Amino acid sequence: MTKPLSRRRVLTLSTLGVAATLGGCASTAPLADDAGAGAVASPGPVSVRIGRRLRLHMFQTGWVAVKEPHRAYAGPSSLRFPRIFLSRTWTEWLPVTAFVIEHPQGLFVVDTGETARILDPDYAACDAMTGLIYRRNLRFALSGEDEIGPQMRRAGLSPGNVDTVVMTHLHSDHMGGMRHFPQATFLVGEAAIGGHNGALMCRIPASATLQPVKHTDNAIGAFRRSHAVTQDGAITVVPTPGHANGHQSVLLQDDGVNVCLVGDAAFTLDQILTGETAGIVESVPDTEASAATLKTQFEDFNTVMLPTHDPDNAARLRSL
Repeated sequence: MTKPLSRRRVLTLSTLGVAATLGGCASTAPLADDAGAGAVASPGPVSVRIGRRLRLHMFQTGWVAVKEPHRAYAGPSSLRFPRIFLSRTWTEWLPVTAFVIEHPQGLFVVDTGETARILDPDYAACDAMTGLIYRRNLRFALSGEDEIGPQMRRAGLSPGNVDTVVMTHLHSDHMGGMRHFPQATFLVGEAAIGGHNGALMCRIPASATLQPVKHTDNAIGAFRRSHAVTQDGAITVVPTPGHANGHQSVLLQDDGVNVCLVGDAAFTLDQILTGETAGIVESVPDTEASAATLKTQFEDFNTVMLPTHDPDNAARLRSL
C-alpha cells in the first residue's frame, strides 16, 4: 500500500522553482494537489521469474512529472523545445523504474534510478544549462529510502555484489543511483560515453568505470546489432538511439520468454505501437526507427515491453 509523502519532502520540490500543482491532468496515476500532499511513496518491488536462468526485480525509485509536450509532441521539430519550456501543462506523476536481474553469473542492474539529492536545488547546478532544464521542466518526488540501494537491501540483494550495470542513457533519473554500485562497471552506449543533451555528467561518481558499448555482436530478434552481456546471451544490450545519442535497451531471453527493458526509447508501450514521438529527443528519425524496431520485436517475437516510465509495467510483469 502506498503512503503519502511527508510534507518536508514535498515542500522540497518548491525549492526547484516550480509549483507543486499538477493541475488539469486527468489520470488514475497519483496527482499532486496544491500543497503536494497528493504525491505518494513508491510502491514495493515486483519480482518475476523469466525462464529457468533469470529472475527480474523492478524497483520504483520515486516519481517524475514532465511537461505534456515533453511526453508527446507532433508539431514542427524546430518548436519542440520552446513548446516544452513555455508549456504550463504537466503530466501526472510517472514512475521512475530501475531493474535488477539475478543470473547464474551474478547480479546485473539496468539503470540506477533517481537520487533524492535531485530535490536539492544545488544538485544540478554543477551544469548550468542542464540544471536550468531540470528546474524548469521536471518535477520529482522521492526520499532516500526510495533509492535503489536501500530498496535492494530490503529485498535481500546486495548492491556491493553488482559487477555490471547497463545504462540506457545518462539522464539523472537513470543514473542518479550510480553511487550505490562502487564495484560495478557501467556499460554506456559508445555515442553517449562523453555525455549527451540532458546528461548530468558532473554527478557521475569520480570512481565510476564507464565502458563504451559498440553493439558489434550478431543480430538478435528484430535488432540488427547487439552486445551480449552474459555468456549465454540471456542478457543482451541492443541500440535504440533517438531519445538520446547512444541510447540502448536491454533484451532478456530464456526458455522462449522475451522481455525488453526499453529505457526512454518510448514513454509507454502505446507510443511504440502508434508511432507517437516524445518531445524530448535528440533525433526524430532515430527515435522513429528505434520505435519501429521495438514494435517489430513486440509483434513478431512476443516480447514484453517495459519502458522506464510506463505505469502499466507492474501489470505486464505480473502476467508473465
